Amino acid sequence: MSLENVLRDMGVVGAGGAGFPTHIKVANKYDVVIGNGAECEPLLYNDKYIIERQGEEVVKGLELIMQSTGAKKGVIALKKKYLSIAGNIKKAIAEKKNISLFLLRDYYPVGDEFILVQEITGKVIPEGGIPPDIDCLVNNVETLRNVYMAEKGNAVTRRALTCIGEVKKPSIIIARIGTSFREIINLCEPTTIEDFVVIVGGPMMGKVVFDLDTPVTKTTTGILVLPRDHPLVLKKTLRIEYIIKQSKAACCQCSYCTDLCPRYLLGHELYPHKIMRQINFGLDLPHKIIQNAFLCSECGLCEVFACPMELSPRIINQKIKENLLAAGYQPKFSGKEENPRELLEYRKIPSSRIKNRLRLDKYDEDGRHPLPVIETDPDQVEILLKQHTGVPSKPVVKIDEQVNEGDLIAEIPKGELGARLHASIKGKITYIDEERIIIKK
Repeated sequence: MSLENVLRDMGVVGAGGAGFPTHIKVANKYDVVIGNGAECEPLLYNDKYIIERQGEEVVKGLELIMQSTGAKKGVIALKKKYLSIAGNIKKAIAEKKNISLFLLRDYYPVGDEFILVQEITGKVIPEGGIPPDIDCLVNNVETLRNVYMAEKGNAVTRRALTCIGEVKKPSIIIARIGTSFREIINLCEPTTIEDFVVIVGGPMMGKVVFDLDTPVTKTTTGILVLPRDHPLVLKKTLRIEYIIKQSKAACCQCSYCTDLCPRYLLGHELYPHKIMRQINFGLDLPHKIIQNAFLCSECGLCEVFACPMELSPRIINQKIKENLLAAGYQPKFSGKEENPRELLEYRKIPSSRIKNRLRLDKYDEDGRHPLPVIETDPDQVEILLKQHTGVPSKPVVKIDEQVNEGDLIAEIPKGELGARLHASIKGKITYIDEERIIIKK
């Protein structure tokens, strides 16, 4: 069976981003395959855990993709400061001439695939493009590990994530897909703070979640437990109407948001300060400046570090994209390769400064890694049917049906983009609707 079919059958998706089905990615040919172990968001440690404990499996997954796609070169990228944990990877690639380790400086957002590709290959992905446009494929290191496991016949039923913040026992969690955030937080022993919320993912690009019964998905990288009144939580929960009014009233057109924008520095025609100015004129007719909001990666560097008025060009860009897509507008870009701007090398912001700006130093002391590792063993899992790029999966089981871990419970609708889902525990199907399947032991 081809690797493409194996990954489709086992439900492998991108573990570090939007959950794009990996079987679609490996259906093409590439020159270079990159394993992304940069983990640039502060407070996340799960990729480092994968690199340290399962480095050989990461390399084997990379080799499988290289063989399938005809790639001549494989690269595993991680930050130089974490070289000490890469022993298994260094050992696994010692005799391999076509796979190398690429060491990155510790700046934000070095894990962004546009920046990663430019660092490793020297090429810039075109505006509105993706890595395959320049014959590159980028996969998170946990995705590569899942590729290897899939080839061995193991479906994606668990994932590594970091639980940190207002907990007594910050940990790496090996979570069954569908485990509730509440159960994970309890395993890490929440502090005496009663009024807390969760940021899912990293502190920069993650989203605030108030419902602790929310389940883990294949793309859940982190659970950050913070007081409800933490500045980061307050910033992320501002109403969009207030953000727009604040932007119109307070933006001083200093252009710092543009000067430090990672995509602008790569050569893309993204000018956040001009977009902030343009929103005063409305969005009825997408001007090129407004259209280029689609180039924004939403890394958040502008709002956290660049803007002296503490405004949020990121959220403005995000809402512009949502509104224009809802109106049926599709942006058009030239597709030509850009050249990085001369100041790129001098405007890379150290991750430590980002962590300090976010007021998260107390949760992430240097030397904290390695964190303890905890595996979940839930009595019930709630498996969402939409936890990947594409359409929701379609249930293929019935209520009261008995399933084992790894059994197929939801299929990709015919002719659609999506991913299969599998039972993450042994038990009985107790509930099915258009959004979820619940399994109890």
